[in-house]
Amino acid sequence: MRRQSLLWTFLVLAIVLSAYGGFSVFSNIGGGKTVPVLGLVFLVVGALMLLTLLVLFLISLFQKKKGLAQQEIAEAVKEPKPEEEPKPDIKEEPKVEIKEDLKPVKPSEPAPTPSYTYEKDVTYRPSTPRRPRHEGSGYVRKSGYGPVLRVEEEQILDMRTNTYYRIEGRIVNQSGSGPVYEISGNSIKLAFGGYLYEVSGGSISKTYGGHFASYSGRVIQTADLSERYEVPSSLSKGQLLTIVALLFGSY
Repeated sequence: MRRQSLLWTFLVLAIVLSAYGGFSVFSNIGGGKTVPVLGLVFLVVGALMLLTLLVLFLISLFQKKKGLAQQEIAEAVKEPKPEEEPKPDIKEEPKVEIKEDLKPVKPSEPAPTPSYTYEKDVTYRPSTPRRPRHEGSGYVRKSGYGPVLRVEEEQILDMRTNTYYRIEGRIVNQSGSGPVYEISGNSIKLAFGGYLYEVSGGSISKTYGGHFASYSGRVIQTADLSERYEVPSSLSKGQLLTIVALLFGSY
């Protein structure tokens, strides 16, 4: 930083001396006067300083280019390390033990056949158990739209807002927020508010509004036929009520 400051000071001084000396000399020559010695000295000194700066700049530029060229040559010379070849997987051949139980052969008896016992080194790997597929898990798909909810046992992801909900007993908690719904028998209500929906057989009703939608097998269909959803099979009552509350919200 200090070196750069000195260079700038040197450059400014050279320009000032050159400008002042040049103006003084040429103004007197143009006016027919005697050339001032001081102005001539300033002009010569300023010109020499500028010439010195130019030479230093050219030397610095040449050294920089030379350094870059040497660096490129050094990188080109470097050879990549050879990759280690994988060791062949040599399997040991099974060990064979031959036991011969030979008895003296009598003239009247046939020669006994030798018995052989084979021993093999066998490694048994237990098969990875498949994860059981739980009932009531899958996607809730809106007709003409696609998946809107993902059900994984007691956890439900609202894919529209990327929000997780978890059924814990009678309470439905929202991830990072806390309780949002409470399940009471065949009904679901806001955690800190009134009742919303209730399920009876294949009918889904608003608690204070009557029949609202039907539930049959794997389909939820609103009474006005405006919305239709495909849901996973074998939903529990808590899962079904939570899905209804998330799909249709408060009213």
